[in-house]
Amino acid sequence: MSAALLPTTTDRNEWTEEEAAVVEAAGLVFIHQYGESKGQKILAPRPVIAKFMHICERTGLDPMARQIYCIGRFGSDGLEWSVQTGIDGFRVIAERSKVYAGQDEPEWLTKDHGWVQAFIKELHGDHPLAARVKVYRSDWDRPMVGIATWDEYAQKKRNGQLTAMWEQRGPGQLAKCAEALAFRKAFPQDLSGLYTDEEMQSQDVEIGEGDSEGTAVRPRRRGIPTLADRARAAERADAEAAAVAEPVVVDAELVDEEPVADPETTDAAPETEDGHVCSRCGLPRADEEGGICGPCEIEIEAEIAAGEEQS
Repeated sequence: MSAALLPTTTDRNEWTEEEAAVVEAAGLVFIHQYGESKGQKILAPRPVIAKFMHICERTGLDPMARQIYCIGRFGSDGLEWSVQTGIDGFRVIAERSKVYAGQDEPEWLTKDHGWVQAFIKELHGDHPLAARVKVYRSDWDRPMVGIATWDEYAQKKRNGQLTAMWEQRGPGQLAKCAEALAFRKAFPQDLSGLYTDEEMQSQDVEIGEGDSEGTAVRPRRRGIPTLADRARAAERADAEAAAVAEPVVVDAELVDEEPVADPETTDAAPETEDGHVCSRCGLPRADEEGGICGPCEIEIEAEIAAGEEQS
C-alpha cells in the first residue's frame, strides 16, 4: 500500500470504505480512551487532513508503512493534531535526494566527558549525557551534526521515572533524536516542520488507566489558557461564588462552602490540596498549572463529538 490510497478530497462524504480505512490507519481518527466517551471516534478537521495529504504527496512517504502518520492529543483548547514520522521516513527522504552520502555511526557522551561508539550501562552509567550523529551530502564538504541531550529528550512519567521504552532502550532512542536533527539540517527543504515520534515524545507524561506496571502512559495536558478560557473560568468562578453565598444543608446541619478562587486575581494558578486551578472551569482540580481538569476534558470531548455529529 502507498500514499496513493489516501483520498483525493477532504470531504469524507466522497470517500470509499477503503479510503476511510486508510485515513483511520494513518492516525487521522482520534479514539477516546477515557471517560464516558471511551471508544468513540473523532475525525480530524478538514484543514488537518488537507495538510497531512499535502505532506504525504510532497515527501512521498507511505502512511501504511508508518513512515508518516498523524496523532491527536488533548490540550487546554481541545484536540491538537500533529504530523509525525518514523526515523525510517527521514532515511527514505534522504535516500531519494540523490545527494545523501551516508552517515557515521552514532556516538554517546559519557559522564567521563568522552564520546563512545557503544554505550554500555555497566561501563558508562545509567544513561548517556548526549548522542551525536553526522550526516553527509555528496555536494557538501562538511557533515551536518545533530546532537541531542538526555535532559532535553528523555521521556519521563509525571513521577519522574523513565517510560519503559526509554528505560530499556534509552541510548538508542536518543541516537534517533540526534539522527533526526542531523537529517533536518542536511535536508531542510524536504524535512522542515517534520519531527520523529522520539522527538515529539520528549514531554512528561502521566501514568494511564490500566497501568499496572507503570509502562502505559498518557500525555499530560499542557497549554497556556486562552482569553476565552479565562473568560469562561471567571464566569464560572462568579457563578460558584454566588451559589455558595447561601448555606447548604448537610445532615440537618448548616455549613458554609469555602469560596472559589478567581484565577484572574493571581499571576499564576495556585496549587491547593486538590490541585491547580483548571484553566477552563476555574476549580482547583487540574493536575498542573495552566492545564484542564478531568471533568472539563470529558466536557470538551463531548462538545467535539457533538460538533462532529452536527457536521
